[in-house]
Amino acid sequence: MKLTRRKLLTLSLVATPLGKVFALTARAEPLNTVAGVDRVVMRNGKTYLNGWAGYGDPPRPAGRGGRGTAAVSTPPPPSGPAPAVLWSKVSGPGTVTFADAKSLATTAAFSAPGEYVLRLAGDNGETKASSTLTVKVEFPPPAAQLTPVVTKHHTITSPLWSARTKALIVSWIPHVIDMCERVAAPNERSDGGIDNFIEAGKALRGEPYAPHKGYVFSNAWVHQTVESMSLALMVDPQGDPEIIAAQERFKSTLEKWIPIILGAQHPDGYLQTAFTLRNAPGTNDSRPGGARVAWTERWQPSARANHEGYVAGYFIESAINHYVMTGYKDTRLYNAAKKLADCWADHIGPPPKQEWFDGHQEMEQALVRFGRFVNQLEGAGQGDRYIALAKFLLDCRKGGTEYDQSHVPVVQQYEAVGHAVRAVYTYSGMADVAVETHNVDYQSAVKSIWDNLVHRKYYVTGGVGTGETSEGFGPNYSLRNNSYCEACSSCGETFFQWKLHLAYHDAKYADLYEQTLYNALLGALELDGKRFYYVNDLATSRSRAPWNSVACCTGNIPRTLLMLPTWTYSRGTDSIYVNLFVGSKVLVEDVAGTDVEMVQTTNYPWEGKVSITVNPKVPKTFKLHVRVPSRDVSSLYTAKPIADGITSIAVNGRAVKAVEFNGYAEISRTWKAGDTVTFELPLRVQRVYASDKVAADKGRVALRYGPLVYNIEKVDQNIDVALDPASPLTTEWRRDLLGGVTVIHGHFMDGSPMLAIPNFARFNRQSSNPPAPASAPPAPASIVWIREI
Repeated sequence: MKLTRRKLLTLSLVATPLGKVFALTARAEPLNTVAGVDRVVMRNGKTYLNGWAGYGDPPRPAGRGGRGTAAVSTPPPPSGPAPAVLWSKVSGPGTVTFADAKSLATTAAFSAPGEYVLRLAGDNGETKASSTLTVKVEFPPPAAQLTPVVTKHHTITSPLWSARTKALIVSWIPHVIDMCERVAAPNERSDGGIDNFIEAGKALRGEPYAPHKGYVFSNAWVHQTVESMSLALMVDPQGDPEIIAAQERFKSTLEKWIPIILGAQHPDGYLQTAFTLRNAPGTNDSRPGGARVAWTERWQPSARANHEGYVAGYFIESAINHYVMTGYKDTRLYNAAKKLADCWADHIGPPPKQEWFDGHQEMEQALVRFGRFVNQLEGAGQGDRYIALAKFLLDCRKGGTEYDQSHVPVVQQYEAVGHAVRAVYTYSGMADVAVETHNVDYQSAVKSIWDNLVHRKYYVTGGVGTGETSEGFGPNYSLRNNSYCEACSSCGETFFQWKLHLAYHDAKYADLYEQTLYNALLGALELDGKRFYYVNDLATSRSRAPWNSVACCTGNIPRTLLMLPTWTYSRGTDSIYVNLFVGSKVLVEDVAGTDVEMVQTTNYPWEGKVSITVNPKVPKTFKLHVRVPSRDVSSLYTAKPIADGITSIAVNGRAVKAVEFNGYAEISRTWKAGDTVTFELPLRVQRVYASDKVAADKGRVALRYGPLVYNIEKVDQNIDVALDPASPLTTEWRRDLLGGVTVIHGHFMDGSPMLAIPNFARFNRQSSNPPAPASAPPAPASIVWIREI
């Protein structure tokens, strides 16, 4: 008999003391209760309790399995008398105050920080049942967040990152430009690029125009490519003729594309070519590019799937980086973005404006980013309406489904569910709003989701999304290795963790996004920069593809990876935080009243030595916070031997004893140009083991070296053999392999040699396996988790 997740939950309640059912009379369906998911709440905040009590299998949440449209799941008729319910405290360091302890839906507040267990008990006079949940009460983040280091003109000298950046600039972005400019027959969903903007411009000018091509969201990869080109133009070519030639092409492409894009913008600022072209000749029933309903008006509740906010958000973000790239001189896209944001703010909001939320989130985090940017450029308060609109859009999410995170209000969401990209974009926007507003409910929801995601639904590569639901999350601890881990979700996961770092001033969030960048995202692109992974399995037989019918990742990958200065540094009013170790030259502005050039010299992650030269324009006293890596932030994984920390640290050659706080080694002094900090990070091969709760990885081990997770591949050996648990694991630098990588050597139980390569370099030496019968999917040719018996 196949057991659903809910049936398993019911069985678990029956099997545990606190969930024991005391049956006094025989019934076909027992009385059950579900307290809900574990969560986090801020001190002086409250948590929203939404329990369930009834008979048989609890109702399935709407939209859990896919693109469900039901607003609520209707429970089956009760097979017994309505039970009385009661919430109570089982354990915890303080008192718990329930707003209404006898109601399934209520709130609870806590008098002291710490871990609490709450019980929901049901009693129908004949049968009793109970279940529990855990609440961790924490202090809120600091009142002031860290300030992002905006990516501007910079130099990359790290061998690994120089090679990957060149592949993006010389091969991948030009390929995406070509795909956006190609001309193909209408209604081929893999198409739709700059031509849609050309036709929309014709429509707005009253000229004959053609139908929209591709999906309703195809504008997104054009905007992402504009942002990617802008970021690529901020990379110092260091005399490389190929990079220089590519950058010249980007300049001419931007000059060609920008007037075309602006020509498709409505006079009031609205921009979405699928809407503009909805009535084109040959378009059926005003349904362009996969729209499911007739699209008659903007922000139409029945047309939430049409990605109005998704494409608008990407346009706004592209405008920011373009404006920065031009040295704040070319205002064309910036002014157009402001006009678009004003159009939305003029129409969407509290009455008499309309409520709205988009089926695919992106506008929310774009609006907060834009609001901060406008405040920085034009003065505090000038961008606040955009931040307020972002919160309003999030607050409108209710009455929908888990698929797009609209099943309950966002402040009552404590579990990562639904479509993984939509989810992490939602959580990223929520983190922004929590920082900007200090709203305790937002802070509690964000930290609850983080806790659930990182400790129950997080891959060792830093990827998220199992694909068990439609492109989304599965149940807790269900981390199958034929995973989904869409490249776009790795981008969103990076944004989410980075924003929590800014909020909490804590290195563990940088530890996590380093893991995602180096493993789940960097390897999405082939080494030569000509093909990409949409899905990033941990056990795969598939090679990368040059394109995808849904091309959302094609521009998202480069725009995220090319913001390396932003991920590497952040700053406080009198401090610089070093989050990544990348050979580079980056200007960190306005630290203790001066600009500071940061010059990193390192061959990390192949070697652990790092040198940072600190060059303030004038001598200044400030703090330098250097991340002290922790490789096992997620409790899902433990590694042996330990490889955390910094083995030594010195300033100008003299050892210093740095104070460690929140995962950073803090050095405070009056800095002058040329001061150099040197330290070493311990790099050793680690065996990584998953929690026993992760069934997919039982009896298996993963290998890691520094931040890099490793794969074994069929092209090198038989990957079905078990690794010898006693095998020594050694490293070797292979200049001749995969552009130069450190490999791991060991041996299998049969005595044969094992060779492991970094996960980011997987599947660069073979083609996909030949098609197999549907009943026998092809065996993986590259795996992260190795048998170890």
